[in-house]
Formats: sequence, structure tokens, C-alpha cells
Amino acid sequence: MGVPLGAILLGAVVYPSLVLVWQGFTRAGQPTPANFLAVLGEADTWRVLGNSLTVSIWATAIGGAAGTALAFLVCRTNLPGRRFFRTALLTPYLIPPFIGALAWLALLGPVGFVNQLWMALSGASEPLFGIYGALGIVLALALYNYPLTYITVLASLERMDPALEEASRNAGAAPLRTAWDVTLPLVAPAIGAGAVLVFLSSVANFGIPAILGFPAKYFVLTTKIYATILDFDRPHNFGLAAALSFLLVLAAGAAMALQRLMIRGRGYGLTRGGGGPLAVLELGGWRRPAGILVAGFLLITSVAPVAAILVTSLTRAFGMPLGWENLTLRNYTNLFFMYPAVWRALRNSLILAACSGTVAVVLGVVVAYVQARTRLHGKGVLEALVVLPFAVPGTVVALAMILAFLRPVLGITLYNTIWIILVAYVARFLALAVKPILAALTQIHPSLEEAARSSGATLARSLRDVTLPLIRPALIAGWFLAAVPAVTELTLSVLLWSVGNETVGVMVFNMHEEGKVLLSSALAVVVMLIALASNLLIRRLDGGRGGV
Repeated sequence: MGVPLGAILLGAVVYPSLVLVWQGFTRAGQPTPANFLAVLGEADTWRVLGNSLTVSIWATAIGGAAGTALAFLVCRTNLPGRRFFRTALLTPYLIPPFIGALAWLALLGPVGFVNQLWMALSGASEPLFGIYGALGIVLALALYNYPLTYITVLASLERMDPALEEASRNAGAAPLRTAWDVTLPLVAPAIGAGAVLVFLSSVANFGIPAILGFPAKYFVLTTKIYATILDFDRPHNFGLAAALSFLLVLAAGAAMALQRLMIRGRGYGLTRGGGGPLAVLELGGWRRPAGILVAGFLLITSVAPVAAILVTSLTRAFGMPLGWENLTLRNYTNLFFMYPAVWRALRNSLILAACSGTVAVVLGVVVAYVQARTRLHGKGVLEALVVLPFAVPGTVVALAMILAFLRPVLGITLYNTIWIILVAYVARFLALAVKPILAALTQIHPSLEEAARSSGATLARSLRDVTLPLIRPALIAGWFLAAVPAVTELTLSVLLWSVGNETVGVMVFNMHEEGKVLLSSALAVVVMLIALASNLLIRRLDGGRGGV
């Protein structure tokens, strides 16, 4: 069991990672620091690194503050509509980030609906908002990633022992004083952990900086790596991209290390026991304004951009004043009847999703079984190999795959085929499949399998007849958790696709880059519907525990 699994992980994770390192430290097969010296010697590298850190830090500050405030309002106040807002505020995270960027572009772009309205009402010749560049990227990243802090802090608040706040109130502290002196310090580690997650997601994001940064020539590390790989006229472009990727890994690694440092051994008595209900802060006269404020926030961050891209997809001519005479379904009919590549992209994405989900579940069963049922030495290494491709930025994973499979390996050609995308998807999303399967295995006592083995069943037979039927819901959840991200994935696909092997995310991105705004908007709506339907299906199959 361990040998085949080890071989697969070595081929899909270790080998590409080693090739990436080798490419960064060599030229013409000879060890040299030339790639790093060239990259670090360019002023543009430091500018791009500064851009990445700037937009990520600002997005973290805004997204972290918004997520924390919203979590407190939903969990610890008598906010009207708390139950509805609790789930609805997660909506931005259901939309793929590059689709979210297109939605904000339709709303606040140079000819977006807000700027059209402003120019029509004021008579101004210049738009009110400029979405391209740093400001637009920060806005989109913050509003896409705030649910990471929101859900982290919300979970911490719901786990908190109410006796801690009850003691403060019994001592005469006012509700606001209790919230400031007791509640906030207790959830500080969760706030920090959520903020680190926002930073990690922001610094690794490709779609948002690509769509909102390219027109303004505003590059961050992910888009700079992409541009370097595609600069075939530049000598040693792959080596330079590999060197740049180490800067990205360093930034992401620093954030992950900070996250682990923040949560290590810092529960602060948060475990909720059998005490009374959680303390609720009465908002009094501020209750209705707070409800309106949260509803407005939801409207601006979720409803407005989605509505904008939907209306854009139904528009005859982009930039014309909105009216019934400018609405049509022609963009959808053109999309599916005049562009056969769209059907091919949808087919490729669905096939890749189904295959990557299936392979990930098969491997996930083996990984989880080794983790939960054996005393195999090196289990920690196995866990690291599974988590590594998911932990590092997707741009780095894609570059590692390109460098590893640029030439045939053992006589097998993967580069410029759909199989290299499949390998990347399996490596990237395997950790998502392992998580629910491992959790389910740890809840099943080994005595059930031992009884089957003592009756003469082989290991494979006991797995098939005893273990797998018991963890069937986890297998389904693991399959969907690994398959759904593959349907709308862009960061890996945009670097690995070839003609005939396009994915739906690549099609949306390419159409937008080609200026086919109406068609890209129509396809983006289709992608959003797929993402939302997939999430609902995960929750339905997993009893409401999976999905968002």
C-alpha cells in the first residue's frame, strides 16, 4: 500500500518540487546563483514584491477588520436577521476570485454601471471610480477574502465559554466593557489567524491582480511570474520565473509560520461547556441601523457586483446606457453556438473535475488509512507531501509542473496535454479529499476491521466490506471538495493549458483579455451558477457540514 502511494506522491509532488529548485539554482545544467542575482538585481523585482506586500497587507487590514466586526455583530448582538446574515455573508467566497474581479469591473470599471450613472447625472466626462491598479485590487481582494476572517472569528466566538463573560457582568462591567476587556482578548488569536489566512490568500491570488492590474501595468509576484514564463524572447525565462517563485513561497511561508505561531497553545479557555447561552449585546436604538448597515454591506459586496455582471451578460453593447432596448440573450446564444471552444472547455473542466476528484479520493483513502491505522515511520513526511501543493501558491505549483514535465519522463509526454493539468489538480486538491476521510476513519473503532480480519478477510476485503461503507458520506464529501474547485480553477490552468485543452476558467480569462467583454461576462455567469450549484450539492450530500 505504501510503496505505490509513495511513488505517486514522489511523481506528483516531490519530483516537480525538486525540478523547480534545480531550475532556480542552475543554468545550462550547471549550478549557479545567476538566476537569483539577476532577479534580485532588477529594480522591477523589488517594485513587484512591494506591490504584492502592499495590496496584500491593505487587503488583510480591510478584510480582517470587516470580517471581525461582522462576526461579532452576527454572533454577539441582537442584530435583526442574524440567522440569514450568518450564511449570506459568506457569499463572496462562493464566487471564483477572477469572476469576482470581472463582476467588480462591470460595476466600477471605466464604463461600468456606477460610472455610467455618475457621468449621466453629473455631466462629467471622466468616470468617478478607477478600478484598475492597486486600489481596485485591494478592494476586490479584501471583499473576496473577508469571509476567511469572518468564519474563523465566528467559530471562536461560538466556542467561547459563557462563564467568562458572565463573571465580568457579575463584577459590574457594562456589556461594551465586557466585550472590549474579555471577549476581544479571548478571540484575538482567531482574529490573527483569520488575518493571516486573508494575507496568504491575497499574496497567492492570480486572477484578481491579472484582470485589474494588467491594464494599468500593475504587477504583483503572481502576475510577474506568469509574464516571465510567457516571455519566450528572454533568455533563461523559466529559471528567472523559478527564482521569482521562491520569493512568493517565502512570503506565503512566512504567513503560514505566523499563523501556526498565533494558534499554538492559545485556546484561552474558549471551549464551550454546558454553561448558559452566549452573552448577547443589546444594540438598543442602534439595532435597526446596524441591520441596515450589514444589509447594505451585503448588497454592495455580493448582490451589486453579481447583478452587474449578469446585466452585462444581457447587454447588446457594452458601455451603452442601460435600458430594455439594450438587453438581449444573444450573448448566451453566441457563446454556445458560435464558439465550439466553450463546449470543449466545459467538457474538459467537467472531465478534469471528475477525474481529479476520483483519483484524489482513491489516494485519500490510502493516505488517511496510513495516518489513522498504521505506525508507519515517516507519516509526518507523508502528511507534508499531501499538504505542500495546497499550501504553496498555485502559480508555483503550475511552474513546478511545467519544469518537471517539459520533456518526456520515462517515455511519457505530459506537457501540452490535458494530463499535466490533471496531475496538477490531483496534487493541488488531494489535501481537501484527505481531510473528511481521515476525520471519518478516526471515528470508526479499529475493532470492526480487526473482526473482519480475524474471520479470514484480507486487508482489501475488510476495507471494501467494512471500512468504505462506513465512511461513504466522507468519501462523497471528499470527492466533491476535490472536484468542485477544479471546475472553476484558473491559476494552474492558465499556465498549463494548450490548444484543445482549455478549461472554462481559461476561456473566461482569454475572452476578457481579447476584449470580448459581453461573451466573457456570459460565460462568467455560467461559471458562477456551476460554483453555487456545486456548493449547494456538497451541503446537501454532507448534511450541511460541507461547502460554505
